Amino acid sequence: MRKNIVSVVFFLTTIFVLFISVCYTAESETPTASEFVNVPNDAKPWVYYWWLKGNVTKEQITHDLEEMQQKGIGGILLFDSRGYYDEFDSKDHVPVPLKIKYEFMSPQWREMVKHTINEAARCHLKVSINIANTGGHLRGVWDMKENGPKELIWSVYPVNHLNNNSNNNNNNNNNKITLKLPIPDEKPYYQDVAVLGVRLTLQKTGVFQKVVPINETSPVVTEIIDLTNNVKNHQLEWNAPDGNWYVLRFGYEIVGDFGSVDILNAKACTQYFHLIGSELIKDAGEHTGKTLTHFYNVSWEGSSPNWTQEFDKIFWDQNGYDLKQYLPVLAGMIVENAEVSKRFLYDYYKTIAYCFQKNCYANIGRLCHENGIIWHSENGGPWNRQQPMFREADMLSFFGENDFAQGEFWVNETNYGTRSNMRYVSMASHIYGQKEVAVEAFTHMVRHWTMYPARLKPAADVNFIDGANKFIWHTFTASPPELGKPGYEYFAGTHINTNVTWWNYVTPFMNYLGRCQYLLRQGLFAADACVYVSDKNYTAWGRSEKWNPNSSLVLPAGYTYDLLDTEILVHRLTCQDGKLVLPNGMCYRFLVLDPLEEVLPVEALKKIVQLTSEGATIILGNKRTIQTPSLKNYPSCDQEIADLANQLWGTQASENQSPELQPLGTNTDTNKTFRHSLGHGTIFKGISLQQFLQEQQIDPDFSGSFEYHHRKLKDKDIYFISGNGNADCIFRVSGREPKLWDAVTGKITVPLAYSFTQDGRTKVTINLAAFGSVFVVFDGTPDKNYITEIADTKIGLEVNEQSIWTQWKSGSYRLTTASGKQTEWTADLPPAIELQKSWEVRFDPVRGKQEKVIFDQLTLWNEHSDPAIRYYSGTAIYRNTFSLNEKQIGIPTRLSIGAAHHIAKVKLNGEELGILWTAPRSVDIASACRLGENVLEIEVTNCWANRLIGDAGLPPEKRLTRTNLYLIPERKTNERTYKLYQGFSAKDTLLPSGLLSPVLIEFGKTQKLPQ
Repeated sequence: MRKNIVSVVFFLTTIFVLFISVCYTAESETPTASEFVNVPNDAKPWVYYWWLKGNVTKEQITHDLEEMQQKGIGGILLFDSRGYYDEFDSKDHVPVPLKIKYEFMSPQWREMVKHTINEAARCHLKVSINIANTGGHLRGVWDMKENGPKELIWSVYPVNHLNNNSNNNNNNNNNKITLKLPIPDEKPYYQDVAVLGVRLTLQKTGVFQKVVPINETSPVVTEIIDLTNNVKNHQLEWNAPDGNWYVLRFGYEIVGDFGSVDILNAKACTQYFHLIGSELIKDAGEHTGKTLTHFYNVSWEGSSPNWTQEFDKIFWDQNGYDLKQYLPVLAGMIVENAEVSKRFLYDYYKTIAYCFQKNCYANIGRLCHENGIIWHSENGGPWNRQQPMFREADMLSFFGENDFAQGEFWVNETNYGTRSNMRYVSMASHIYGQKEVAVEAFTHMVRHWTMYPARLKPAADVNFIDGANKFIWHTFTASPPELGKPGYEYFAGTHINTNVTWWNYVTPFMNYLGRCQYLLRQGLFAADACVYVSDKNYTAWGRSEKWNPNSSLVLPAGYTYDLLDTEILVHRLTCQDGKLVLPNGMCYRFLVLDPLEEVLPVEALKKIVQLTSEGATIILGNKRTIQTPSLKNYPSCDQEIADLANQLWGTQASENQSPELQPLGTNTDTNKTFRHSLGHGTIFKGISLQQFLQEQQIDPDFSGSFEYHHRKLKDKDIYFISGNGNADCIFRVSGREPKLWDAVTGKITVPLAYSFTQDGRTKVTINLAAFGSVFVVFDGTPDKNYITEIADTKIGLEVNEQSIWTQWKSGSYRLTTASGKQTEWTADLPPAIELQKSWEVRFDPVRGKQEKVIFDQLTLWNEHSDPAIRYYSGTAIYRNTFSLNEKQIGIPTRLSIGAAHHIAKVKLNGEELGILWTAPRSVDIASACRLGENVLEIEVTNCWANRLIGDAGLPPEKRLTRTNLYLIPERKTNERTYKLYQGFSAKDTLLPSGLLSPVLIEFGKTQKLPQ
C-alpha cells in the first residue's frame, strides 16, 4: 500500500513539475538569507516626503534624510502640494497657517529640490517627485492657455426665429438665414468644433450648455446637415430646407484650475512635462536615473475635460466613423434611435478614456523613459466614475501604462479592516509584467497620531496578501523645528517623522516591511485562473472576493485568479500546451468568462474562441453575450457576436439535442449543464467552479485557516501566510523542504512538523502569534529525519535548527519522524519568575511629569488619577530587579510581557536586547543574565494623542504641544462639528498607554533530537 501511495505522489509531483515548466519562463530569482536579514536598499519601504508650502531649509532636509536612512527607509516621494486643503485659516478642514516660503518651481524652490537630491544620493536614498503643485491632478504655476483642459459646449437656435426674409415673396429665399456666431468674450481660448443644421421632432432652445444625457423625452433628430463650412468670418449663411430646423453650434471652452493641463492632448502634456520634469532633470544632473529615479502623479481629482484638439480625428481612428453626424446626442438629442445613440455615447466616452490613458499617462511615461526616469502613478483610481474620462475606462488598462502601478490603502482607528484597491493594482501588475506593486500606505482621516507599528502591521499584512510589495508610507511631513512638537501636518495619513514619539523605535517595523517586500518581489504570482468580465474593469475599493457584482461563478477558497482587460486578452494572451500564458511568464490553468453584462467587444469574444480552438479550457458564466457596446460596424457586429456566442454557449437547439454535449456527473439538466469541445479546447457551462475543480482534480493551492499569497520561482515556492493561532496548512507543493522565514526577526527555521500528503501536497504545522505572519519557502531536499507529527503543538516548542529545539514548558514531549520513529522525553524546567513588586517609572519632565514615580502595580497611564500621567505622551522607563540562581543561568531565558502600549525597548544590566513592537512580545535575554541581582529596564512609548487631548482642555498658554490641528473643548458646538481628522477634543477617548502585567522571566531547555 505504501509503495502505491509513493507512486501516486511521484506521478502527481511529475505532472505538477511539467505544469511549472510550461508556465514559468521568467529568469529564476534566488532570495538569500543574508539579503532577507539585511534588506537591500532597493527593497526598503519609501515615504511621502511632504513639504508644506515650501517651508523647508537645507539643514532640515539634511537632518530628515539622514534620519530616514538610519531608520531603514529606502526612498522618498517628494510632494509639495499647494492649494489642496491647505488654507491659512480653514474652518472646514485642517488649517495650515504658513505663508508660502518658496514658490513652486521658483529658483529658490528648485535649489531646495537640488539639495534634496544631492543629500539623498549621499544617504543612498532614491527620489521620486510628484510633477504637480497639488494633489489630485496635473497642475503647475503657468497659464497653459490654449493647452488647458477643454469641455464641449453647445448652443441651439430655431431657424424660424432667425429667418431674415419673412416678408420676401421669393419662396426660394424664404428660409435663407444669416446668423452671427462670434467668439464669446467670457470664454477665452474658445474654439468652434462644428455647426450643424438639425431637423427635430420637438422644440429645443438653449445657449452654451454642457453635454447632457439623453432620455425617453429627448427630441429626435430626423436629418442632419453639416454647416461648418458655411461659416465665414464668424457668420453663418444657409438656405434652410422646409421643416422644423435648428442651428446647432458646438465649441469648447477652457475649464479647471489655473495652471491645469489638457490631459487628453499629447502636445499639451508634452509641454507640461518639459515645464516641470525636464527642468528637474537638468537640476539633478549626474544624479538623474541614479538618485532621481522616478516621477509620479497621484489619483485623479482634477478637472473633467471631454474634448481636445483633433478629437474628431482620434475618434475616427478608434471607431472608424465620423462623430459629427452624432454630435447632437451630446446636446441631449436622439440620432436615428435610442440604441444607436447609446452606442455612440459608449464610443465617445471610450475615446475620451483612450486619450487620457495614451496622451497623458503613456505619453508622460515615454518622456520619462527618454530621460532614464521611471514613471509611476495612481492613475487607476479611485475614480469619480461620473467624470467623462472614466465612464467607460478600464482601470487595469490605466494601471498598465506605468512602469509600476500604484494604489492605496487606508487604516481605521477603531478596527483592523482596510480600505484598499491593492488586489486590483496587483492584478494589473501581474498581467502587464510589472515586478513592483506600489501602494500609498497607511492613509487615514481619523484622529492624528493614534497609529503605531503593532496597529499598522495587520493592515500591512492584508495588503501584502493582496499583492503589494512597495510601500510608500503616507506621510513624512517636513515640519519646521520652530513650529514645535508634534508640529504641523498634512490633513491625512499616518505621520512618520522625527517628531513622532516612537520614531527612534521604528526600525524593526521598517525592517519587517522591507523583508516582506524583498520576498514578495521574487518570482511570479501563482494563479489558477484568468478571468474576463468586461472591457471596463473598475472598483473603488475591495479585495475581489467576486470579480464582478453580478458574478455567477465564484472561485473557492484556496485558489487565486487575475482579471484580464481587453488589451491583454486580445493582444498578449496565448495558449501553450493547453495553458494560458502571458509574455512575462504568467500562466493560468483555465479562463473564466463571466460577463458583467450581456455586452462585450467583438474582438474579446473572437479571441476567446481562438484560444479555445488552440486548446484552452473555458468556464462560462450565466450571462450570454448578445451584442457589442460599440457603434463600430453596426449592425453587422451584433451578428458576428451572435455567431461567436453560438460557438461558446451553443445554440438552444444544440443544448437540447446535440450528442456532442456531454452532461457532467449525474446532473440530468442537460439544457443548462454541459461541456463540449471547440477545436482542441474544452468549454464548460452551467457548472460551479467547485464542481469544475473537483472534476479536473485540481486541489487547492492552499488549505488552512490563514490568508496566503503565493509566489512561484523556477525552483522554489514562496508563500506569505498571515493570521492567528495554530493550524495545519496544506500547500500545493511536494518533494521540497519547507523553511519558515520570519520577517519580524529575520530568523529562518524549519517548521514544527511537516509531511507529504497522498494527493501530492505538503502539510505544515504553523503557529502564529496574534496578527502574526510568516513566509513558508519550499526549496531543496528534505532532511531524512524531518518531523512529521507532534503529539501536542501547544506545549511550548521552538525550533532553532533542523534537529535542535527549545522547549519552554515543563511536560512530556512526543514526536514522530519521517522514518516512523517516535521519540519521547520529559522536560523539567525552572518555573517562570513574575515581576510583581513595585516598579520605578521615570517620565520625561519636559513632557509634564516629575521624573520618578513608583507604581505599586502595573496600571495604564490613561487610567491614572494624576493628570500629568493620564495625559502623558512620550517615553517612560520602567525599572525593576530580579535575582537568578545557578540553575537559572546558562540556559535559554526570555522576557515576556503582557502588553506595552504602544512599543517597548528592553535593556538588561545595561545591555540593549531588542524592541518589542508586535506579538509575541518576548525577547531572548540569556546573554545579559547574571548570577544574583539583575537590573531590568523597559522603555515604553505611547502616541501623541493623549497629550493633545489633555492640552485641548487647557488654555493655549499652558499647553505642552504645538500643532496646526484644532484643540477644542468639545467637537460639537453651536456653530459646527469638528471632524476627527481636524483635531482633538478634551472629551476624546484616551488611548491605552503604558506597561501591563504579566512581566515574566521564562526559562527553557535545548533538546537535540536523535538522528
